[in-house]
Amino acid sequence: MNPSRGRRRRRGLRRVPDGGWPLDGLLVGVGTLRTLRELLFQTRRDRAYLLRAWDTALWSGVTPQGAIKSMDRIERCGLVRRLPSGRRGRADAFRLVPAHPLVPPLVGLFEAERLMAPLPRRGRYARGPAGRLSR
Repeated sequence: MNPSRGRRRRRGLRRVPDGGWPLDGLLVGVGTLRTLRELLFQTRRDRAYLLRAWDTALWSGVTPQGAIKSMDRIERCGLVRRLPSGRRGRADAFRLVPAHPLVPPLVGLFEAERLMAPLPRRGRYARGPAGRLSR
């Protein structure tokens, strides 16, 4: 490879829209998936919910820097709108754009995922299989 030409991206034989497919920039890594999952979950609980990247990092297990990068990526796709903080030193908030055409399919995807992978029980002494207490 010629170093002066840089690295070329391979496209394949199928035609690709200018700028690429929207989901290519959205579903790129575990951090972005976790951030998107948490954003959709929190928004579903309360329609007018505002989230800071730090909040999504706390709930989803992504680092704060990773959550900020993920929110920026999600914003570029048009799924969220950034609401700048009016106070100095405060983080910007993000709000889901419910009218975006990808929101309903993504909500359905994460709901199906939740059905396939049930959440573990909370608590120190959760009941395991056959009703026995397990630590």
